[in-house]
This record gives sequence, C-alpha cells and structure tokens, in this order.
Amino acid sequence: MLDENAYRDAYDRVNPLQCVFERAILRRCCDCEYAIRRNIAEREAAGCMEVGAQAQCAELKKTLRHAAAFTLKLTHPDEPLPHGKQLKLQCGGLLAIAHLAGEVDADLVVNIFGAVSAAVKTYGSLEKLPYQEIIQYIRAYQPRQHRK
Repeated sequence: MLDENAYRDAYDRVNPLQCVFERAILRRCCDCEYAIRRNIAEREAAGCMEVGAQAQCAELKKTLRHAAAFTLKLTHPDEPLPHGKQLKLQCGGLLAIAHLAGEVDADLVVNIFGAVSAAVKTYGSLEKLPYQEIIQYIRAYQPRQHRK
C-alpha cells in the first residue's frame, strides 16, 4: 500500500503542471493537444505541456464553476467539489464549449485548448461565452454509473 503523502510528493515531482481538466482527461470525455498522461504507482495523472494553455483553462474552470454554482447546488463556492460534480462541471462544460466551437462529436471533446480558443475567438473572451447555454450542458451531463 502506498503512503498518501509519498504519493502526493511523487505526483508533484512527476506532474509539476497539472492539467486543470485532469478529471475530464482521465474520464476520457475530453482530450487536448497539450495533455500528457503519466502513471504514478497504480494511478494515472494528467499534466499540461503549455503554461499559457494551462492558465487559460484555469480561468475558464473558475468562470464555469462560478456560473454553475446554483446548478451544482454549491452552498460554499470555494469548497472542494465531490468527484461527480467535478465531472459534471468539467465534462459537461467542455462538451458545451466544443459544441459552441462547432465540434460535432457529442460524446468527446477532441482538443480542449482548440475548442476553448475557437469559442473565445467567436465570442471575444471567456467572459462573453453564453454561460446560460453552457449550464444546460452541465446540468444534463451524467457521469457513467458504477458497475455492480
């Protein structure tokens, strides 16, 4: 059994620039041209190869979380989200942005950075994205159920 503190130290060493949308990448509802997958012990991690892309994604995730606070039933906006709500926010939000950017695959975002960049180009900035439409995708997204 791996000591959790040792794992966290190894994670930080091996994956210094964590992918902001790591859960979506690992869930395989999304991929990105800058994503890199790493195995640490028996676990998988996702990192980012581009500081600028990571910064844009961090800003998007913060904005998505704020816009979807009511939908996700957050009483304290800064509290950590449970895994299921993280998946709804990340996968649902990114699928909406890919749709807005013109991607047609309803189940997979082929390139997070490309979709976000295309949406920003279309709407002018992250703040001008149609969050009411994006929230509908977040609300509708259902993480896959556990097998029994």
